[in-house]
Amino acid sequence: MRECYYARSVNASGEKETLGHHAQRASGLCSEFLKLMGYTEIGAILGGLHDFGKSSERFAEVLEGKRVHVNHAYPGAALAYFCYGQKKTARMLATVIAAHHSYLDNNCIIGLKELMRGTGSGYDEDGNIFSLFGMEEIEEALEAFQAENSQFMQIKIPKPLPDEEDSVSDMLLARFLLSALADADYSSSAEHFQPDYLKTHTGPVLNPEDALKRLLQIRTEKQMISKSSSALNVLRDQLFEDCLSAAESPPGLFTLTAPTGLGKTLSLFAFAARHCIKYRQMRRIVLILPYLAIMEQNVRDYRRVLPDLLEIHSAAIWDEKTRLLAQRWDAPCIVTTNVGFFEPLFSARPTDCRHLHQLAGSVIVLDEAQSLPPELLEATLRTVNLLCSQYHCTVVFSTATQPSFLHIPDLQWNPTEIVPDPARLFQATRRVTYDWRTEEQVSYRQIAEELFSHRQGCVIVNLRAHAEKLFRILKESVSGAESEGIFYLTSDLCGAHRTEVLDAVEKRLAEGNSCYLVATQCIEAGVDLDFPVVYRALAPLESIIQAAGRCNRNGDSDDGKMIVFLPEEERLYPPGAYYQRASLCVKTLASRHPIDCFNLKHIDEYYKILYSNGEGDKKKLKKALEDRDYQRVQEAYKMIESRGIQVIVPWKDKMDLFHSLEEEYKKTGLTQELIRRARPLMVSSFAEDKVKECCIPLLFKTYGRESEVQTDWYLLGNPKCYHEKLGLNFAAMEAFDGMF
Repeated sequence: MRECYYARSVNASGEKETLGHHAQRASGLCSEFLKLMGYTEIGAILGGLHDFGKSSERFAEVLEGKRVHVNHAYPGAALAYFCYGQKKTARMLATVIAAHHSYLDNNCIIGLKELMRGTGSGYDEDGNIFSLFGMEEIEEALEAFQAENSQFMQIKIPKPLPDEEDSVSDMLLARFLLSALADADYSSSAEHFQPDYLKTHTGPVLNPEDALKRLLQIRTEKQMISKSSSALNVLRDQLFEDCLSAAESPPGLFTLTAPTGLGKTLSLFAFAARHCIKYRQMRRIVLILPYLAIMEQNVRDYRRVLPDLLEIHSAAIWDEKTRLLAQRWDAPCIVTTNVGFFEPLFSARPTDCRHLHQLAGSVIVLDEAQSLPPELLEATLRTVNLLCSQYHCTVVFSTATQPSFLHIPDLQWNPTEIVPDPARLFQATRRVTYDWRTEEQVSYRQIAEELFSHRQGCVIVNLRAHAEKLFRILKESVSGAESEGIFYLTSDLCGAHRTEVLDAVEKRLAEGNSCYLVATQCIEAGVDLDFPVVYRALAPLESIIQAAGRCNRNGDSDDGKMIVFLPEEERLYPPGAYYQRASLCVKTLASRHPIDCFNLKHIDEYYKILYSNGEGDKKKLKKALEDRDYQRVQEAYKMIESRGIQVIVPWKDKMDLFHSLEEEYKKTGLTQELIRRARPLMVSSFAEDKVKECCIPLLFKTYGRESEVQTDWYLLGNPKCYHEKLGLNFAAMEAFDGMF
């Protein structure tokens, strides 16, 4: 046995960190991180015992460069398990400590028992040798460890952790505890090499008074330049005041049900800021947006309200300071996506979970709540309930089509509605007349002819192939200058290209020129366009109502026209059972009576049909939760089943950026920074064979050499495959070259 054991090798000052110092620092941080949740003693134990396994000859040899592949986490987990009664609390402590360098595993207790008894191979499943093995080695190490850290064996837990029958609750608690331990361990370790680590990785404290003051100023500016009708502006003011009033209510679960075009973006922020003023334990605001496509427009306003806002999503561009803060989610305001927020709540990895403890005591605003994947709803909503009841959060579900989650069997869902009378609000904003043509199919040529009878109009379809077909019909129907008013918008266009199209469409609409837009559902959320008539292919009711938000948006005319039609095509819907099932529920409802999308009872009836006929969460996720298998839950809980293959395209207006990315790749290979820079030129494609035929695969480089591991990133090698109108289109160079 050595006189002293160390946790860390020498730093720039030539000093090693003793295990005692690291244990005490990690214990203090972990305890602090869990204070708001009431688990300070649990945190102290986790931080204090997690590296007990470093009190060993085998780990000492790791620091000396004599040995690799040593598992030091399991001995600390085994010690916690046997010291705390082998009950629920002990099991949770052990599971979390065992996971702090690997992943959560509910079956790790079997291995811990073998480790203590000295039975089995002495290696973990990945072939790493345990730093301590058997009672003799553990008792000897414990003697050395207690010489500096006796207090960790004497901590009393005032009350045991709840013995949860609900696996969602039980597993979420494990992730929050792992979050605090992972952050405490990493932060205290980093301080050995960078003493000001936490200072540089900690953002400013939220000042909600200043935020609300700036927000009110922005609101005044927007009112002065608003082109909307006075009646609409009155309703917007009322919604804003409703949000301020509701913010005085106790923390918990809220809904905001209001039509599109009423300024929910700023009103929700006002609710969050006022709520944080009223309830001081609320320490940050988290804003969740469903799509990257609407991120930039909203963040521009958000950042004026809270300049220290931190974007955390795949397209975020960080400098060194924000990159460091993003690792810990430490900022007064976080803007992220559905994927970025929810998937870590179901992850097994400490790297994914590290920031979760920061969510405690947050106001969490979910915009476009109807966008949550239906096959994950039950687990998602149960987790949201737990964030409110167990982790001191306030959560707001905001949408124009508020899903009636209370119709989901066995789900407790009792939110407080922010708007006193949402039904009245919908009736007051009746700006659109619906025409339901869902009994007989109609051809796209008929739609094109009817569209041209209007000076301006938009057609939204379900599939990119349908959009391309209709766009081609429209282009063939006119010539010369008339064709300049026909636009195409799908996810085949890169982000910068879509922005240019939207700007051009907005300009023609404002000037009163002829303007016809063919689009997929990528236009349905967060796109501020205002057409007098919108055609929508049959879709889920929430998509239809979102599409109607692009019709007579500003209330300029007495009545906009929203036409829902059934395309004359063999394939009508995108892949996945939900989209077709929900669309058929619309047909079922329409067969009972004309659907009034401004009548909340009709929307509730739609969701009742939808949820009563559904199967709930997908079987893979249900079974994984039932088995409390963290890794299988992580695999099953995907907000987006397939993200496609990412292609960096040479769009003509960003060729300088494209060539810059080419040169950067030659020097560095694929990096996270390159990916962030490439976002304006990125297209997600599902045509895997065509991508591999026409594109150059991008690889990560390891130690200066290209990795053999294939990524899902490509560079478009054939510029003809990116069409100036159609975007990424592998048939474009053959079928469309002579059209324009």
